[in-house]
Amino acid sequence: MIDLTPLIFALAFILIALVSGNNLSSCSGSIIGGRIMNKRNGILLTMAGYILGFLIEGSFLKTTFAILLPVPSATMVLLVLSIMIAVFIIAQYSKLPLSLSVSLTSALFGVSLALNLITNWGFMAGIVLFWILAIVLSITIVPFIVGFIHKTIQKRNIWSSLKNIRLLLITLSFFASFTLGANTIGLIYSTMPSNLLSLAVVITAIIAGSVIFSAGQLNKIGNEIISLRYVNAISAQTVSVGLVEIATLLGMPLSNTQTFAMSVYGAGAGYKTKLIKTKIIKQILYSWVALSLVCFIVAYGVSFLIL
Repeated sequence: MIDLTPLIFALAFILIALVSGNNLSSCSGSIIGGRIMNKRNGILLTMAGYILGFLIEGSFLKTTFAILLPVPSATMVLLVLSIMIAVFIIAQYSKLPLSLSVSLTSALFGVSLALNLITNWGFMAGIVLFWILAIVLSITIVPFIVGFIHKTIQKRNIWSSLKNIRLLLITLSFFASFTLGANTIGLIYSTMPSNLLSLAVVITAIIAGSVIFSAGQLNKIGNEIISLRYVNAISAQTVSVGLVEIATLLGMPLSNTQTFAMSVYGAGAGYKTKLIKTKIIKQILYSWVALSLVCFIVAYGVSFLIL
């Protein structure tokens, strides 16, 4: 029987590289676009966050993977990884930030449902409810945080406040990448054997992807949804980081891109002039839903026919 493990490593490497580059915009786009850090240092900061998040909390999603795919085979894993790579190729060409966590979970669910492997329906329902709750909270909480920060900044200390705000943005960007490494990359890692080679593959893929695949994504969220101010960026990152970290501790997959994009929307919605480019946000929402359905349908159909 052919050992499919090397192919799993190869596909996982490609997928982690793609997601590392694709999510640089949601992690460090605000500090790079705002010229708080140059592009090179911003990418290095993000890579460090990815790797530390993966090493410290990446194993939290192992249990989730076992629930989504209770009796995994190498063929099942290869199918799911192949679908995810196709999704991210689409993302690169469309230049839209897409949710890997949602799409990957949908594909895993499609395989399990086709093969009658799902037993914990309550957990699946909990994941979907948490996704919806995260979107709602991302939009509704941010305006209050923006207002609170504006009230606490004293005009007589504006330069000191600006310095602290920039430092806080750098810190939040690091933790945004930390939570992505723990949650999304941790979920991909769950498809691989638990050994040192897997760790090496993940870390190498993070570095390669952050350097090679980030160019098309860095300005998309901050520049095309709304022109972010420092306070708004802090508020959006705070909510995004908090929600993804909670999800990780609960063992639930949740997209950094999803929460950050919705938080950016919430920050912009707080303006009296409503400087929101709703066309972009609608495109992102539609792409999340459509590609999640595609991942589920393809995974279900292929599994039903050939597995």
